[in-house]
Amino acid sequence: MTALLYVIVKLAIMVSLGICLRKFRVIDERIQKGLSELLLKAILPFSIISSANYDYSIELVKAMLATGAAAMCYYAVTLVLMRKLSKKLPFEDDEKRIFVTMTVFANTGFVGFPLMYALYGERGLLLAVIFNMVYNLFMYTYGIHLVSGKKGELRQLILNPVTIASVAAIALFISPFRLPEIIADPVADIGAMTIPLSMIIIGSSIATLPFLKVIRDVKAYVTSLMRLVIIPGLALLAMFILYRLVPIMPTTAAVIVLMCALPCGSMNVIFSEKYNCAPKFAARSVVQSMLLMVITLPIMIFFCSIIFV
Repeated sequence: MTALLYVIVKLAIMVSLGICLRKFRVIDERIQKGLSELLLKAILPFSIISSANYDYSIELVKAMLATGAAAMCYYAVTLVLMRKLSKKLPFEDDEKRIFVTMTVFANTGFVGFPLMYALYGERGLLLAVIFNMVYNLFMYTYGIHLVSGKKGELRQLILNPVTIASVAAIALFISPFRLPEIIADPVADIGAMTIPLSMIIIGSSIATLPFLKVIRDVKAYVTSLMRLVIIPGLALLAMFILYRLVPIMPTTAAVIVLMCALPCGSMNVIFSEKYNCAPKFAARSVVQSMLLMVITLPIMIFFCSIIFV
């Protein structure tokens, strides 16, 4: 509990700094966009590669395979279920389509990577990388097809810096080689900026909220309920049963559940704007889920800490 409280307070301070910087106009829209580009195209890839410069173990290989298999099952099952559920909701057609992607595709990058690293160190980050690779596979194929009605953008999937770094990290981990200290140290130092920078960016985004519209959007609450409560609750139940039946590392089980408990991914807003698929609804839902995760995510972390031991 002390470690959990430490992580939550640390992240809250970083997010608060981002809010203050935006409120006092140290960060504006242009700077925030530049920081996001810097994080996604440089700092985050360094963090991913640094996580693979880890002592090889067969247990971790099994954990990576288990995480990949769990992620495949998660995306395949939730896409089918959310697609069926969306047809029964009193939403507009474009809102139904973006509802599916927002409930299925969480913020595995900005929130997931730094959180897993903060909670479980390099091992947690490496497992999050595996989960995110499956995310990219589904998001840049079926996700884009669902939102746009067009074929998925495979070029974006393959040339994404995070995807390239993820493949490089896996190749590095399974190889007998490790980065020499003179290279590993600066790579780790650059990667260490991931957590504070991502939290500052999130804080800056929160500071621009049309707060009343966000808290009054009933449809967004339906999305947040599915994304932050129902889906992670089912994931927790499934992993609890599996954890009792199959020898799975506690960290592996916890990472899988928590990667399913993150707020709606910001890529949903980007694609909804690009293809004009209910962009305002998507933006309000993403922001609302980021606010509500302050309540739901610590609860899920607590449950994982007492169940997977």
